[in-house]
Amino acid sequence: MLIHNVRLVTWARPNEILDGWAVHLAKGRIAEIGPEVDMLRRHAGEDRLDGHGQVLMPGNICAHTHFYGAFARGMAIPGRPPSDFPDILRKLWWPLDKSLTLEDVRASAEVCLIDAIRHGTTTLIDHHASPNAID
Repeated sequence: MLIHNVRLVTWARPNEILDGWAVHLAKGRIAEIGPEVDMLRRHAGEDRLDGHGQVLMPGNICAHTHFYGAFARGMAIPGRPPSDFPDILRKLWWPLDKSLTLEDVRASAEVCLIDAIRHGTTTLIDHHASPNAID
């Protein structure tokens, strides 16, 4: 497949934003990038996807997340405000960790994965807790 008519962000060193370039995919991988005019000619028989001038870039990577944090979005900690991070752990995160079931863990992961996909994040590392949900 050839993806063309895009603004290609390379994230190479130095990072480049290439207007008028195209990406050739083969066997699920990027096989080649090059100027759109050359790529259209070289891969004339390939299926094509017109990017309509949108940005095409590698997926984002989030190397530290906690999916179960989806349950705490917008949550206020009741009582006196926490004085430091250990206080936040005691008042919010540890009680939440202990209360989650396996079904809760799965639902929170699904919510976070949908959000990640919507924002271009393709790789996540979840630092899981939930001691009562796993043996």
